[in-house]
Amino acid sequence: MKTRHITEHRQPAKGPRFAWSRQPNGDAGATTWWLFRRPSTTRRVLPRSVTVSHAWSRARIAAALRAARKELLDHADAIDLRNLGVTP
Repeated sequence: MKTRHITEHRQPAKGPRFAWSRQPNGDAGATTWWLFRRPSTTRRVLPRSVTVSHAWSRARIAAALRAARKELLDHADAIDLRNLGVTP
């Protein structure tokens, strides 16, 4: 598997429920990750963005992305439960 650098652009994956994209901001010395999730009961796409500095450690970037992914998944699950008639 080819390892990509944090400053390389990556198009969103075409997953059925979860996808992500990476967009480097070379002038700002930062990279923005976009996380996308589609609830099971609707066709709506829920985006979240995380902007990190190129100076951050991999562990710090991973922690920020995990927190954003958890928030996104919780939001999508709340929408699914509400649409199924179950209050979260």
